[in-house]
Amino acid sequence: MKKLIFSSLLAVLLLSFCHNKAVAQVEDNTVYNFVSMENPPSYPGGIASFYKFLGDNMKYPQQAKDDNIQGIVYVSFIVEKDGSLNNLKVDRKLGGGTDEEAIRVLKLSKRWNPGMQNGKVVKVKYNIPVKFSIPGKKPNPKVAIPIAGSVGPVNESKVYNLLSVENPPLYPGGIAKFYELITENIKYPKSAIDAKVEGNVYVSFTIAEDGSLIDIKVDGKLGAGTDEEAIRVIKLSKRWMPGTQNGKPVRVKYNVPIKFKLPK
Repeated sequence: MKKLIFSSLLAVLLLSFCHNKAVAQVEDNTVYNFVSMENPPSYPGGIASFYKFLGDNMKYPQQAKDDNIQGIVYVSFIVEKDGSLNNLKVDRKLGGGTDEEAIRVLKLSKRWNPGMQNGKVVKVKYNIPVKFSIPGKKPNPKVAIPIAGSVGPVNESKVYNLLSVENPPLYPGGIAKFYELITENIKYPKSAIDAKVEGNVYVSFTIAEDGSLIDIKVDGKLGAGTDEEAIRVIKLSKRWMPGTQNGKPVRVKYNVPIKFKLPK
C-alpha cells in the first residue's frame, strides 16, 4: 500500500514538473511587442545609428529607379534573445525591388541589445519603416504605392503614430537612457507601499515639434499614487529629438510602461 502511495505521489510530482517546465518554455518563447516592453531592444549606438547603417548600405534597385518608384517599405522582424534578427518580412510592399532590398540590408545588421522583461532576456517583435527616395525627383503617382503621410505637405496639427512616422523621435542617448532617467527618479508612493500595490502604469505622451513632451496622460492606471508619480517623472524628461516626416519635424505619440515593484 505504501509503495502504491509513493508511486502515485512520484507520478504526480513528475507530471507537475513536466507541466511547469512546459509552461516555462512557453513563457520563454513569448514574442513581446516592443511598444509595451519594460526595456525594449536597442541597436548599438541607438536608433539613429541604425538608420545611418541602413542609409550607408542601401542600394536603390535599378527597376525602382527606372520606374521612379519612391515611398516606404514597412518591415517587421523579431529581435532574438541573443540580439540577432529573425523572421524578417515585409508587412507593406512598395515594389520595384525595394522590398527585397530592405530585407537584404536588414540581414546585414549587427546584433542588437535584446529586450528585457521582468529582468529576463526575451524575444521582441520590432517594426520599422524603410524609406526609398530619389533626390530631386517627385514620386510617380502611377507606380508609387501611396503611403499615408509620406507624400504631400506635412499636416502640422496631425499627431503621427510611432510606427507610421518616417523618422521616429529619439531620446538623447537612446531609449535606454530614458528608462534610466525614470529608474533614477521614481519614488515609490507610501500609500502604494502600504497597500502593496505593484504593476505597470501605462503612460502616453506626444513629442512636439520642438522635442518637448505634451499631452502626458495615464492610459492604464495602477492607483495608490503610482499614476501621479509616473506623470511626475515623465515631466522630468529632457527634450527629445523630434520625429520627422518629409524632412519636417512633426508631433508623434509615444507609449511607455512604468513598472512599480516592491523589493523582496
